[in-house]
Amino acid sequence: MEPKSGPDPAKPGDASNGVPPSPPARNPQVVPAHGLPFPGAARPNTGSDSEIQSVPDALRDRVDSSTELYAVPEPLEAPAASAPPSPASSSVELPTADEIDVSKMPDEELMRLCQDGDELAFEELFKRYEGPALSFINRMIGDRSRTEALGQEAFLRIFKEAKSYQYPRSFPTWFYTIVRNLCKNELRWRSRHPTVSIEENLDRSGHSGGEGGNLGDRLKSAGRGPLDEIVGDEMVKKLEGALSDLPELEREILILNRFQNLKYKEIAEIVGVPVGTVRSRIHGALDRLRREIKDYL
Repeated sequence: MEPKSGPDPAKPGDASNGVPPSPPARNPQVVPAHGLPFPGAARPNTGSDSEIQSVPDALRDRVDSSTELYAVPEPLEAPAASAPPSPASSSVELPTADEIDVSKMPDEELMRLCQDGDELAFEELFKRYEGPALSFINRMIGDRSRTEALGQEAFLRIFKEAKSYQYPRSFPTWFYTIVRNLCKNELRWRSRHPTVSIEENLDRSGHSGGEGGNLGDRLKSAGRGPLDEIVGDEMVKKLEGALSDLPELEREILILNRFQNLKYKEIAEIVGVPVGTVRSRIHGALDRLRREIKDYL
């Protein structure tokens, strides 16, 4: 039996039979995104070398010859965490008054010891400020019978309220703020309960006794004759009267500056006014006093 004649079966690539040619076989190697092969690998047959030739020579040579571009970087080691400081190294212990000479310590350092309950430091502050405090209180309220009681209360408050002191604030500023408030409370109470003490009667009659404490004690000098005594006593009385007649704020500022030797900045913080106000009030108060005693100068 003779085989049937007819066209040969269609083969791929035979355009005459209507079958499109199959694409050429490609190299199965993966090509990086930039279109260039991995180093050492054969270039794939992409049909045209014009795309490869369009890459600059310097870049193409570097890609072909270097493997560092594809090296996997080693993971970075995290820096070792530093150990936190020990509590013993961060805390500073203040020496006690038994370990140092408190007489050479500034007021502010003594107050830090007082905050820890150090009695020797408190005794040193009491020794330094007892006299100035009593002098200030007496000039503020003009009553020696109440001066000592207010002075004791002032130091008692300093010891009990030591924790409220904020280092390194000036101790005189903090101290005289407390003393001044006590005096103002006393004067406020006396204005609502008017009384006259025995000492006030003695002072007005010119037979006051005792030592120191009033304005005249700062003006008297030793070795004066009888006439000097009479003129001096009259001037002192005139001066004390003029001082007591000053407006309250001017009297406070003048006493703090001329008798307690505080600076303008400290006074401004105590009474709560600007430094310029302190300066102007002192000049105004001194002018008033000079006019009162001009006949004795």
